Amino acid sequence: MFKEIGDERTFNGILNQITDNIQRGRLKAGDALPAERTMAETMGVSRPAVREVLRALELLGIIKPVPGGGNYIADDLDSWLIGPLSILFKLNNGYIRQNQQLRAALERESAILAARKCTPLDAAELLRILARMDMAEDEKSRGEIDKELHTKIAKIANNPMIFSVLTAADQLTENTISGIRDYIMQKDHSEVQIDEQHRRLVEAIINNDDRQAELCMSEHMDTIEKCIDEMQQK
Repeated sequence: MFKEIGDERTFNGILNQITDNIQRGRLKAGDALPAERTMAETMGVSRPAVREVLRALELLGIIKPVPGGGNYIADDLDSWLIGPLSILFKLNNGYIRQNQQLRAALERESAILAARKCTPLDAAELLRILARMDMAEDEKSRGEIDKELHTKIAKIANNPMIFSVLTAADQLTENTISGIRDYIMQKDHSEVQIDEQHRRLVEAIINNDDRQAELCMSEHMDTIEKCIDEMQQK
């Protein structure tokens, strides 16, 4: 899994080998990394050098240390960007509107790609999610199913980079405005407007109509932005 580092900088060499093993599937979510001593000996570096890289990966959320139990690849690698994006957001005095604009751009691209790649199996799963949302009575359940729908669309799009950044942007909004999904999915907000937007969006994706999917997602994101503005004014 690891080999002696050549001419590159020690930090970069260790980092590249760990991330390469994750990319190639040799290290998967939840897997334990070899002991620091083993990694250091194999790569021909010092233990402090290995520890420095592991600490950096921990700050990024890619590695989770267990006291007395070693280091593990994070269980949810899709969400590792939340930490760095949160820091960037704060350093730039970010506003929720800016984060929502980022999310909206990614959601639109996901809808386009999903419409181009949607299979009959994907279509059936999207329709099942819509049916469950329609049957849900409370806002919390509807909010959770709403998140599931958007996640499914992003997964159909099959672009890991878009998925990772979108997941982080979505979580950052929820972390900043508590209960935003529950608020958006309240019956008086969504019975006519949000639910209809979801239905038309799914219909466009199932019909492989990427242009209509983009338009529907844009309309949906505009509605969400208005709901966010309402919550911030309260």
